Amino acid sequence: MNKFNFDYSEYSDILHIHKDGYVTKGSAEVGDFTLDFDSNEEIVGIEIENASEFFNNLDIDKVSLNEMKGAEFVIDKRNPQCNLIFLKLQLQNSIKKIPIPMPVVA
Repeated sequence: MNKFNFDYSEYSDILHIHKDGYVTKGSAEVGDFTLDFDSNEEIVGIEIENASEFFNNLDIDKVSLNEMKGAEFVIDKRNPQCNLIFLKLQLQNSIKKIPIPMPVVA
């Protein structure tokens, strides 16, 4: 299983999750999301701008994001034409698994 580094800036309201030990070779922006890719074109990092607004309907606010204990993402590649991204956030008292409503075309 991959290890992940994460950082949340309350000031800029940006959440960044990155696979530990992987180097970003390129990025793509889609709205408030930036996807980082390695040299094999695999997603190795995700950045979410306006993170508290994105998570607001899940009752995750800036305080919860600031106190997060862990964060990771999973890429579902079962559909060869479209990858789906899921986030797993370990909050102070719970774990939330969140699908990102943005298919990534392979």
